[in-house]
Amino acid sequence: MNKITRYIFMAMSALALASCNDWLDVKPETEVREDDLLSSYKGYKEALAGCYTAMTSRDLYGEKLTMTNVECLANLWNMPNSSHRLELYYMHYHFYDDDVSRNALKAIYSGMYNVVVQANSIINHITANPASIADEQARNIVEGEARAIRAFCHFDILRLFGQMPQNAQKTVSLPYSESNDIYTLPPYYGFNDFAKKILSDLDAAEEKLGKSDPIMEYTFDELTGTDTNPADDLLEDNFLVYRRHRFNYWAVKALKARVYLYIGDNANAYKEAKAVIDARIKGKKVVELAGNNDYEQGHYALPSECLLALHITDLIDYSISTLGGDPSTRVLTEQVMYVSTRNLDNKLYAGQNTTSNNRYLNMWDHNTASPTGTKSPTIKKYYWNIKDNHTTLELHTALQIMPLLRLSEMYLIAMETTGSLAEANELYRTYMAARNVNITDDFASMDDVKAEVVNEYRREFYGEGQMFYCYKRTGEKSMMFSYQQMGDDEYVLPLPNTEFNPADKAAE
Repeated sequence: MNKITRYIFMAMSALALASCNDWLDVKPETEVREDDLLSSYKGYKEALAGCYTAMTSRDLYGEKLTMTNVECLANLWNMPNSSHRLELYYMHYHFYDDDVSRNALKAIYSGMYNVVVQANSIINHITANPASIADEQARNIVEGEARAIRAFCHFDILRLFGQMPQNAQKTVSLPYSESNDIYTLPPYYGFNDFAKKILSDLDAAEEKLGKSDPIMEYTFDELTGTDTNPADDLLEDNFLVYRRHRFNYWAVKALKARVYLYIGDNANAYKEAKAVIDARIKGKKVVELAGNNDYEQGHYALPSECLLALHITDLIDYSISTLGGDPSTRVLTEQVMYVSTRNLDNKLYAGQNTTSNNRYLNMWDHNTASPTGTKSPTIKKYYWNIKDNHTTLELHTALQIMPLLRLSEMYLIAMETTGSLAEANELYRTYMAARNVNITDDFASMDDVKAEVVNEYRREFYGEGQMFYCYKRTGEKSMMFSYQQMGDDEYVLPLPNTEFNPADKAAE
């Protein structure tokens, strides 16, 4: 039998920055350090910060699951150069059997389970010893965030390595890890039961955060001190502020909407998405669509509508060399991910009012040129001028961020899942007004709505790693920028060779 869970290993905050090795040599002193760390509120905060730090790895949401690999799976970027970007070239063509591809997928898979095991340590210690955090509010937040992290990572494992959510031609069982003991093999679950485990964790996270998250009482701006009336009584404890940068109550609700949509439970997807859209605190909406304001400030990742975003201190160190976006420099198209002018204008924004659409006008640098002068539009989502005088607060909250959940997605989910064509049209008008486009023609049918939602996923989430999952969820046979026919073999990424799949054993 293959070595199951070869990549799941004990890791705490000090190990969050370490690379994933096949088997960690777990020694008694490692377990002692873990017990010592998770014996106080301060230790739990450090361990939880380690989870988020691990998620910012370039093998995970710092790059591969946002900017590059998963976007190449969706063929969003022009064909990568095989001499300079072989890994991305293989992802573009869905070649998964080469060593380069296998190593890339192994790094993602192992990295995700690394985060999961760190979250498991927090959950298991806090449930076994609640007195380790005396304050109930802090204890609820720690456990709620850890459960949400565990659910989030497992869900993306399901979306990448799991079977098709509808009409699957092949079945895949995956391990749902809830133990931090390297010697305990996690049980494997089929698609439906795996999804139930995710939702169970999210229900628990919602219950914990709903009772204790400061976001239930204060606005996001009050909790970062950017509001004229900051939450002064909380600002001394940085664990209770910057709620956009950690799993908060509304981010959990948004993730539930995403999960329900993926598994085909439209009624619950609609309910959760609408709860986020309509949420209010002190008579004001919890979060609103960004509109022009973020773009006018040069905040191209639209931080004001983020429900959850990672803070990545060194993001600018590699985002420009990866995606371009700097209007002052020429790009090497064999190395930078870009979109051709023809694809941008004639396909991505075909039929759109590009004279006013703030995404088309502001999110893309249309004049990026190669050394030979050929224009190759690049995305500005993660660009800012480092020579400008940015405050530490602006860098932390608006520039050095990677969006993971945004309000715009909730609008698209609600549009797709509502039973009312009139409501779908109203939601779309509101959504597009924030993109500076006035909609005068309503959709004639829900089929038209769903087709446009797919188009909007393409326009909205470039560089955020969502389009491949949209294609997989809807079972698209071909993608906009590709002639390749898509099916289970292309959408279901193979498990690493050292990982065990019970379905394979049963088929023998």
